[in-house]
Amino acid sequence: MTPMSTVLFDGTKYPVATGESVLEALVRGGVNIPFSCRKGSCQVCMMQVVSGDPGLAATKGMRPALVEHRMFLPCSSHPNEDISIKRPDLAALYVEALVGEKTWVSESICKLSLEPETHIDWKPGQFINLRREDGVVRSYSIASIQEEDYFLSIHVKRVDNGVMSSWLLDEVSVGDSIRLQGPVGTCYYDPAQQDQSLILLGTGSGLSPLIGVCRDALRQGHRGKIVLHHGSRYIDGLYLREQLREMAASHVNFEYHVSLTEGDLEPGIERGRIVAHAFPEGADREGWMVYLCGVPEMVFEARVAAVRAGVVRADIRADPFEYSHKVQPDDKRKIGSLEPLPQLWAALDEGTKLSAILRSFYDEVFVDPRLAPFFRNVTKQRAIEKQYAFLADLFTGGRDYFGLRPFNAHHWMVISDDLFDYREAMLERAMRAGGLAEFVIRQWAGVHELFRREIVKGAARGMIIDGEEQPLTPPEQITVEYATVCDGCESEMPVGMSGTYVSQTGQLFCPDCGVPSAHD
Repeated sequence: MTPMSTVLFDGTKYPVATGESVLEALVRGGVNIPFSCRKGSCQVCMMQVVSGDPGLAATKGMRPALVEHRMFLPCSSHPNEDISIKRPDLAALYVEALVGEKTWVSESICKLSLEPETHIDWKPGQFINLRREDGVVRSYSIASIQEEDYFLSIHVKRVDNGVMSSWLLDEVSVGDSIRLQGPVGTCYYDPAQQDQSLILLGTGSGLSPLIGVCRDALRQGHRGKIVLHHGSRYIDGLYLREQLREMAASHVNFEYHVSLTEGDLEPGIERGRIVAHAFPEGADREGWMVYLCGVPEMVFEARVAAVRAGVVRADIRADPFEYSHKVQPDDKRKIGSLEPLPQLWAALDEGTKLSAILRSFYDEVFVDPRLAPFFRNVTKQRAIEKQYAFLADLFTGGRDYFGLRPFNAHHWMVISDDLFDYREAMLERAMRAGGLAEFVIRQWAGVHELFRREIVKGAARGMIIDGEEQPLTPPEQITVEYATVCDGCESEMPVGMSGTYVSQTGQLFCPDCGVPSAHD
């Protein structure tokens, strides 16, 4: 790795290699920094410049007020000089907004209409962050269209013991001022999709962004089909049904389906889970664009179904309403519930073609600047053997693999949805080069998609042993016994030099590179 510049953060310098973003340099160095899309859309990774120039691309698409406060996006920053940065001043990220209306659209869901005091641009489907005076922050998706609606509107669902929803619904009144940040997110309609068929799945108040996306698509003359599936456990969650039925009656290319998993049915409501209705067995959704909003379990289940139905991962817009607590991995149950895939195993020549595809794939991985750093202390042959054993077990229904399950194998890795998709796209190219038919590729890709939730995360976590998450082992100061090179700047580390060893990643850092703060 040839350093082009350095970034100083929390007293430690991190080298930024040619072609590497500041975010990638920090993550590689072990910094616990929040991020999501890695493309400058969500703005979750926003930081503040202390000195130096992060580059023009680092502020693209940001509000002028944020740029004035020297905020920038590390994921889009490729500096040509050394820079110093810090975590952002949250006060600069929020604007005041007046509560214009509160309208109950069901017994448990309220439409909250806001008028920001400072002009902001938004798209339906994006989300904003609301902040209480005590610092509690929650995200809410935008349901309104700026070109047609006066207010920026969100749908707030009452959550039992929910600190933010209780405050918004019971204490905040029309005329009060609240603080918001945003909008951010990519779950909105793009006119470039005009001829694509769209399928949208939402549960409960997950309808909020989707109704805005549907209205916006119809407003802009969308030519493809638009199919909206709204589901809920109880009838109270199926709100705005009359409005949506009127939309369906007024537009020949718009379909509206509503389903319930519990309680008595009413006319026009189906029984069952919306994923099964939207992606029935054998469904072909190749070329479709998919929008997913609502409870995480539905969103991740629908991701798998969409991939198996032929949807390109880049055409999936997902906005799960994530929980505030850490999610426990479910990979043990998922592995146990997988049925053997004899068609897939036969297409892989009972393992012969699997080995060839994995070898081709890892040949590319081990020279890829984004993926290679995850394999610093693993030989290519060992990576191939472990992946082969794991996949062969899943495809054949055998249970001979005794290695780590997906969560524990990746517990220390900070992996975004974008990086997960990047890796899977690379593997699918290897599958096609290996001569696999598309329906076989879908089967294989669906298996990998099943474990996205166990692999994607914004911060390192400890291994789960006997149901308990273990603490991350802090960095260890060691004395070099054999001459080596630093995993940060690749300078020589002679015998006797003091270094910092990070057991989770197997990396050794010289004194100049410092201690990776994510493991402090």
